[in-house]
Amino acid sequence: MITAASREIAQALHAAVQRADVPQTVHIDATYRCGLACKHCYLDNRTTWPEMTGAELRALVDQLADFGVWKLLWSGGELFERADMDELLAYAAQRGFAQTLKSHAGLIDAARARHLAALRIAQVHVSVYSLRPAVHDAFTQRAGSLAATCAGIAELRAAGVAVRVSCVVQSNTIDEMEALFACFSAQGCNVVFGNDIFRNHLGNEDLDVLAMPPADFQRAEEKRLRLTPAPPRPPVSERQGQGACSAGRSRAYVTPDGAVWPCAQFPMALGNLREQSFAAIWRGSVERQQIVAWKNRDRTSCTSCGGSGHCAYCPGEAFKQTGDFRKAPVQFHEQTRYRMAAYEAATGQPLGPEVWQGVPSGGPRLPRPERFVFPIYRPKKGQGARVQPPAK
Repeated sequence: MITAASREIAQALHAAVQRADVPQTVHIDATYRCGLACKHCYLDNRTTWPEMTGAELRALVDQLADFGVWKLLWSGGELFERADMDELLAYAAQRGFAQTLKSHAGLIDAARARHLAALRIAQVHVSVYSLRPAVHDAFTQRAGSLAATCAGIAELRAAGVAVRVSCVVQSNTIDEMEALFACFSAQGCNVVFGNDIFRNHLGNEDLDVLAMPPADFQRAEEKRLRLTPAPPRPPVSERQGQGACSAGRSRAYVTPDGAVWPCAQFPMALGNLREQSFAAIWRGSVERQQIVAWKNRDRTSCTSCGGSGHCAYCPGEAFKQTGDFRKAPVQFHEQTRYRMAAYEAATGQPLGPEVWQGVPSGGPRLPRPERFVFPIYRPKKGQGARVQPPAK
């Protein structure tokens, strides 16, 4: 549970990291390969994207340790598709990193779970879409995936590894939210729900069809607030000196072939590790400096919005939808209104007409923009050394 004291500590740590101009967390996707094909996956290429070698990733770990980064988030694709992943995690542990993993858990057996426990992995994030195999497996497009994922979760918990179960809610699983929460809470897992669908790295609108209708979105949000209560953020008017999110400020993302982006949802090229060191990219990127310079006070239309504490403004998603990370899509306003209505229903606390009147009306998602303020980085596929998949 997040308390006022823990929130203050986190805010103080975040401020210290920003003053030092060092990211607190670096998210590394070791591979985009994955045995699943989840319908909402924002990766546009899970098969031929080049990957850094083990030696390159160990060198990156050394660079990050020397730079002062202390948290790593390893993900994919499915990170355990790499045959050397266990060794890479062990190397990072030796360098003193706090490590979190994202995995479908289907490749985690008892031995691997014990290995992760020995490395003191902070937490493993695992996605579960339904407790019904027919529904979950249809979403991952792989038969048997729910059984494999649940078996992996059980092994992790048996080994004493903390697990966060992330449930992306769809219209046909809203009525399962209580059962999902009860099932995995009983196993000692932290359970979180999400109902946002992000566009893929190309900014295409292909995944927009998965976005829930307004009534379902609001109902799912209301249930989420009842199951996992959380107060709204302070309004933007009280956070004017901060940024909209941690992307490019206290967080960075590294693609499998070494490109550095602000975060996984923000496909803007800051540089590539095969050409520059991480420190040189972080401190020298003109694009990143423009992100850092953009504060909440510059979101002039947001500072007067009564619903800004309920808004999940995502610069990366704004970038993909409007071509400019500083320009909110109308969809953001629409979803804010749904979240506000859900908050009133879940808490019984009316926000008041003066708050509602200040929130712009929404609208449908826009087509992919023709141009982006900063070009989306597209790798030269096949130009990097490729790690071979594990032997079958």
